[in-house]
Amino acid sequence: MRPASRKILVFAIAGVLSAATLFAVVAVARELGAREAREKIAHALGLSDAKKVRVKSINAMGGNAVVEATVDAAFKLSNDKNGGWTVTEVRTGDRCWESVELIRAAVVKEKVLRTSAEMDSLASALVSFRRDHGSYVVANSGPKLVDSLSPDYLATVIRLDAWSNEFKYEGTGSNYRLISAGPDGKFGTPDDLVIENGKMVQGSVQ
Repeated sequence: MRPASRKILVFAIAGVLSAATLFAVVAVARELGAREAREKIAHALGLSDAKKVRVKSINAMGGNAVVEATVDAAFKLSNDKNGGWTVTEVRTGDRCWESVELIRAAVVKEKVLRTSAEMDSLASALVSFRRDHGSYVVANSGPKLVDSLSPDYLATVIRLDAWSNEFKYEGTGSNYRLISAGPDGKFGTPDDLVIENGKMVQGSVQ
């Protein structure tokens, strides 16, 4: 079996590498150059040779920059049980191969942790809201919840989970449920993250 080598857009490695990692090239109080961007991206992806990264454009936005780039990468593919091909490994350095499945699992874990932290922030804001108003936010959607809490109870607006889906909120004066659809993007499935009245009742935060 030979590695399949191809040129790919950094932003197109969906489900394999964290989008947050790919976008996290930050310029602080100075201009971000192509060489530095190339080196930062190569390091973030675990590539031993920064020359494999080709920067196409850099768009600065305040204290951040979005870099569009292409990457020369090598992948190992294996036959699955149905005779089709499945990507199993990606090369990150000389004779260094990483499991695509392990990368995907690490990305999911990071997104779960990030979403759980954001849900905790919303839950804390609800506690403060109840202290001032005598009840939780009465609403039946995530956007209505955030509109009620911002800007007095939230330092930053939190509208989407780490999978870019809106939170579901069901709140009365005395009880509430705050839900993220989780990795599969579907509500009512085992991977949902659920907070009820300040307590995480479904979903791992470990």
